[in-house]
Amino acid sequence: MKGPDRLVVGRLVATWWLPTLIACAVGALYVCYSVAQWRALVAPSWDLGIFTEAVQAYSRFEAPIVPIKGPGYNLLGDHFHPILALLGPIFRLFPSALTLLVVQDLLIAVSVLPIARLAQRLLGRGGALLVGLAYGLGWGLQGAVGAQFHEVCVAVPLLAFGGVAFVERRWGACMAWLAPLVLVKEDLGLTVFMAGLAIAWRRRREGRSAVLRSIAYALFGIIAFVLTVKVLLPVMNPAGTWAYSLDGAATGAGTPTGGTTAAHAIPSLWDILTTPSVKLVTLIVLAAGAGFVGTASPWFALVAPTLAWRFAGSVEAYYGWNSWHYNAVLVPIAACSLLDVIDQWLAPERATAETGAEPGDEASASSNLGWRVAAWAVACVPAASLALTASSLPLWHLPELKEDPRMAAALGALDAVPEGVSVETDTTLLARLVPGREVYWVGTTGTLDTPPEYVVIDARSYAWGDQQVDAESWGSAAHPGHTYETVYSKQGFRVARRTS
Repeated sequence: MKGPDRLVVGRLVATWWLPTLIACAVGALYVCYSVAQWRALVAPSWDLGIFTEAVQAYSRFEAPIVPIKGPGYNLLGDHFHPILALLGPIFRLFPSALTLLVVQDLLIAVSVLPIARLAQRLLGRGGALLVGLAYGLGWGLQGAVGAQFHEVCVAVPLLAFGGVAFVERRWGACMAWLAPLVLVKEDLGLTVFMAGLAIAWRRRREGRSAVLRSIAYALFGIIAFVLTVKVLLPVMNPAGTWAYSLDGAATGAGTPTGGTTAAHAIPSLWDILTTPSVKLVTLIVLAAGAGFVGTASPWFALVAPTLAWRFAGSVEAYYGWNSWHYNAVLVPIAACSLLDVIDQWLAPERATAETGAEPGDEASASSNLGWRVAAWAVACVPAASLALTASSLPLWHLPELKEDPRMAAALGALDAVPEGVSVETDTTLLARLVPGREVYWVGTTGTLDTPPEYVVIDARSYAWGDQQVDAESWGSAAHPGHTYETVYSKQGFRVARRTS
């Protein structure tokens, strides 16, 4: 290797070894958590099963038909996330719902790389450790891992790389990183719109052409959003509508709670932000993730669309800060907003370092030192916030996740259901049953001419509340005219096969 080549490699290693180490540590911790959840039979929702069915279909080069949502239900009519097709080849090699959990963990870990590297450039290696770990273990990212796989995990590295490009004024790279967001989830087109406006504001002194290009990019985001929610989603949704609109048109089509929701009045801005009070806590934690000063960055405006659809809606689960996946996209935005402000503060210091300070320029040196102290102070805020809230976040409970003593019984129930059959089940084994089978959630098979061949029930699943349930009797009652017989029964797991 020639001398100049060695220098290039040396610079790359010096620049990236610490961010890579931090990213690997974060990824390893999250993988450990996901595997622990898997072994503990934790199933917080049916979503992992839904996405596993969708990605399984992609792995076969088929449309993402998800029987868990209902017979023939195309998941692209629920939320618009065609980018998940990229996971098809991975699932083909490793056909398991656990694969999706690990992919999500790795995507979050990858997002640490650009943020830790930028923090290192601004604050040195100590800054990379401080900001990189506080970001990687951030509240919204932990919540996403705890809630298991959702499509928004793909947006996290895109927002991280795009946000860093914004701070570094690499406008083309910023736009390129964020453009795929419109394929991750329908509302993220609005996030792209806000990014275009933020870029236009930052480039306002670069001339009319630069501003117009930025505004054109913003329009791309808003057009993608409108096209998706007004055309693409309704075309593929069984009810012919966008199922999550705020105008009361949500139908829940294909879910066990189908039916039209009543239209509700749009609340005032004050009520949207403060009622119930958990919204205020979410806002405070979000601002703390940006070191509070980051809220002054134009990049911070990207949080507005996500907060708007969550806070203006009537679903209380959307309001919280310490669970589920809803906050995942906010964390990289907040981190990059913080680094953007720090970059602005330290710009005079970098200029001095590049041009050389005037001899005896004590005032300049004192000013630079003051800004650096301030930068370190605000960089500590996300870490302090994380420390104060750690006990309310999923990783705090990692030591409590032990292998479920019923694991052998659960595996026996899975073995009792052959591949290639249709099966109806509750949440506990839902995602595990998917590979190689046509899986329905209990209550979503009403329109089937022929009911599923198997019924699998965990009598201890939260899906049943306090009801005493048995697969054989439940299957026969749920599907009049058909009978089932029990073929497996152990430690609360029941498997029944249709006999007529």
